[in-house]
Amino acid sequence: ITLWMPPHGDQSAIAAFLDRKTQAIDALIAELEALLLLLQDKRQALITQAVTKGLDPSVPMKDSGIPWLGEIPAHWEVKRLMHLTQPDRPIMYGIVLPGPDVEEGVPIVKGGDVAPGRLLLERLKRTTREIESRYERSRLQGGDIVFAIRGSIGAAEMVPPELKGANLTQDAARIAPTSSVEGSWLLHLVRSHPVFAQLESGASGAAVKGINICDLKRPFVPVPPLGEQRDIGDFLDSGEARAKEQQAEISMQINELVEYRQALITAAVTGKIDVTQETPQ
Repeated sequence: ITLWMPPHGDQSAIAAFLDRKTQAIDALIAELEALLLLLQDKRQALITQAVTKGLDPSVPMKDSGIPWLGEIPAHWEVKRLMHLTQPDRPIMYGIVLPGPDVEEGVPIVKGGDVAPGRLLLERLKRTTREIESRYERSRLQGGDIVFAIRGSIGAAEMVPPELKGANLTQDAARIAPTSSVEGSWLLHLVRSHPVFAQLESGASGAAVKGINICDLKRPFVPVPPLGEQRDIGDFLDSGEARAKEQQAEISMQINELVEYRQALITAAVTGKIDVTQETPQ
């Protein structure tokens, strides 16, 4: 490897310059990363507040009878998650052994696909129609919710209409809301800390944590009337859109700082900029 070799005095000056500059850049990056975490915590707190207490702070409250939940609006109910799903399409995982990816097969949703921007027809792997035909019970429809039950448990996404007829693997579960349940509200509910805490307590596995379908059916959840479900869903959808914009802007700033840091190092060590006369600050 051919290296640039400035005189020893210049080497010391370059090293001192880069130490100062990169430390300052790294400090800015750390501040932005901390801000990202703060936004994430604030978003989760907003979701928890909305799905457990509602949007009206003046509404009368009652004891839910569930220790971790505490008080909920007096006109709300408490139900198990399984009672919010279609009786003929219960909470269910999918294909145990989907086999190799085939070009003309049936799209399948794996646990790793349950993430923003990944539930796209062109991104999903496919299994043969022969294998899929044995798992009709776990087929998807638009408006269903898919929930990761292996690996990063707790991830949840809404199934888009174009994935109607797709299926699942054993790493993901389907939650099919009834007509009396607003899908966007239910999506935020199953992503909330109170639900995740109940599921996490029953998670099993050493290297890869997971939950079973029985545990996913049983969490107690606070249930407002349908109209309030829609209001809460709309409110949280708007908040999530704003949060994503803020996160994207901060992430862009971090990437720009990382690129600037590397460009500065390259320019200094190759002599593109003269730092030997730089005054320490």
